[in-house]
Amino acid sequence: LALADELHPSGVLTTYQYRKLRAGRWFELLFGPYLILDKLGEGGMGKVYRAVMGRTGKVVALKVIRPQLMANKVILTRYKREAQAAAALNHPNIVRLVDADEVQGRFYLAMEYIDGIDLSRMVKEFGTPPNSGLPQYEEACEYIRQAALGLQHAHDMNLVHRDIKPSNMLVYGERALPGTVWTVEVKILDMGLVRFLQDTEEHAHKDLTRDGTVVGTPDYMAPEQAKNSSSVDTRADLYSLGATLYYLLRGQAPFPDGSPLDKLMRHQLDAPPRIRDARPDVPPGGADIIDRLMAKKPDDRIQTAAEVAKLLVPFCPSGGSGSLDLTATPPAPATRYGATEAFQLTTDPDAIARDGSPSNGHPSAAGLVEAVTHRT
Repeated sequence: LALADELHPSGVLTTYQYRKLRAGRWFELLFGPYLILDKLGEGGMGKVYRAVMGRTGKVVALKVIRPQLMANKVILTRYKREAQAAAALNHPNIVRLVDADEVQGRFYLAMEYIDGIDLSRMVKEFGTPPNSGLPQYEEACEYIRQAALGLQHAHDMNLVHRDIKPSNMLVYGERALPGTVWTVEVKILDMGLVRFLQDTEEHAHKDLTRDGTVVGTPDYMAPEQAKNSSSVDTRADLYSLGATLYYLLRGQAPFPDGSPLDKLMRHQLDAPPRIRDARPDVPPGGADIIDRLMAKKPDDRIQTAAEVAKLLVPFCPSGGSGSLDLTATPPAPATRYGATEAFQLTTDPDAIARDGSPSNGHPSAAGLVEAVTHRT
């Protein structure tokens, strides 16, 4: 353990790695071809780690399903569906899939690692919720404009996200503040609830929406999605996008009070509060975009995400790098990795860390473990 004591203060070992080594649990730092650096979070389905891919040195966000859930067909279906959906997408405003596989009976997804902040946390840090959201409406509009571009790409691939919300949009770079030079980029996260538009009703009901389960988040869910999550089209995502823009400006969801069922009912029956009552600085045209996106009937909404992005341009800050480019071409897919049959992947873009750099000086998995274990 002496080597671990030496490497931790110098930053070669993260605190997470150091604690695992001190506890004699070094083997928990290795997962297939990955060396785990830190734990980023966990939920009911699994854990997410910051890890290094041994063969490339790329830093990734590694999502690992809990072993006890392996027998749950719905959970496994969600992970496989997320891999299949992510593999089909290649756009600057969507987090990209790096790798998907199974290690000793445990499924994982390795995603592009973004060292950023989600929009929910951003509002809590820079706004004054529940009284107000981001202080300058132009910033909020830019984030939603970029998210709309990512959504349009997904929709072009016949995918519906079904869980668009602030915490599923990650932001990194300099904030899009008016009067500044900014380079912010928004990335859509979590394709796990995605629906393929070409799915038949029978297939959809066998998947994640069977037995009447409602898929999505009540605070941002379109009325039709609460009725039948398996049959929604791309316009359900646009409703959620409008509700997210409302949150960014207001500091709270359109219908923040009550139980999940209460919220779903209000999305069905009540018009959202007028954003200009709380934020009179928002131009009427910007408020109109929210109202149109959150129309109860899909036919009454703005019909495409591309149109949303175009309509938001006048309300976005100038000075950003490529901020008004509505036709940016996404990077071409790089070399494929070997896709597992279980995930039925069709494409697999190469891993890209945020700055495109290798592993920032972290040792390889084999080298780290061998060195520490031989010195203990």
